[in-house]
Amino acid sequence: MDDLDSTDDQASVQDSDTVQDSDSVPEQASVQDPYEVTAGAYDLFNADDRAAQQAALRTVVDRFRPEARPVLEVGAGSGRNFATMLNHHPQLTVFALEPSAPMRALALGRVADHPEWFDRITVWPQAYTEARLPDRIGGAVMFGVLGHFDAAQRSALLADLARRLPVGGVVLLDLKPPARPQDVEPYEFTVARIGALTYRCRTEGQVIDHERMLWRITYRTLDGDRVLVDDTTEHEYRHLCPEALRAEAAAAGLRPEQLGDSTYWTLTKD
Repeated sequence: MDDLDSTDDQASVQDSDTVQDSDSVPEQASVQDPYEVTAGAYDLFNADDRAAQQAALRTVVDRFRPEARPVLEVGAGSGRNFATMLNHHPQLTVFALEPSAPMRALALGRVADHPEWFDRITVWPQAYTEARLPDRIGGAVMFGVLGHFDAAQRSALLADLARRLPVGGVVLLDLKPPARPQDVEPYEFTVARIGALTYRCRTEGQVIDHERMLWRITYRTLDGDRVLVDDTTEHEYRHLCPEALRAEAAAAGLRPEQLGDSTYWTLTKD
């Protein structure tokens, strides 16, 4: 979910009261950045998720509390989701975390096209466990993120978010399918044809244990039958079932609610 050295003025807008309890969330193990592979055409390869993400954001964005300070986005990716929030709600500010350098470059490129956002958005170059976070937040967004935390880390993360939220504040997140780990046989599909080139993706998943899966994803760019780019990345992801999310959210003092029959959920501090 880059640099904060742009101007002293911007720092004063959003960072004057930012603090992070250094031991509030357990440290995550460092891993090779899988987004080095995906960033080259990230928004193309992520297109299948886009409509649902945007619909969930539009459903929830008016429940964020701009008077309580910025919306925290954990894992900003290419910046498409914070762009939706900034465009939809002129009072919102966003504090976006994106530790991946190639993804952060995409996010900052999006910000660079909108100077009117400069005093409303911070793109911070560290993960949740490392960043100097705002002590108070008006809401939080975490898409494709929760599965990178183990059970102890999730417990600490949700409790930490609850502490920073105002009463009535909302966290918007998703549970990536499958709801429980299961082997996924390799399948390949065409993402897009753009000009002379075709972009294809091959995905497979293997069960590691009751919660974790190992995903192997290959991204290809082709000129006809000739392969120009053939990159593969692997990453582990924890697949949390709805029952586990309900229990963990309740333990943190957050009320979970599924958005229809989608994979998107809100956690509200009552």
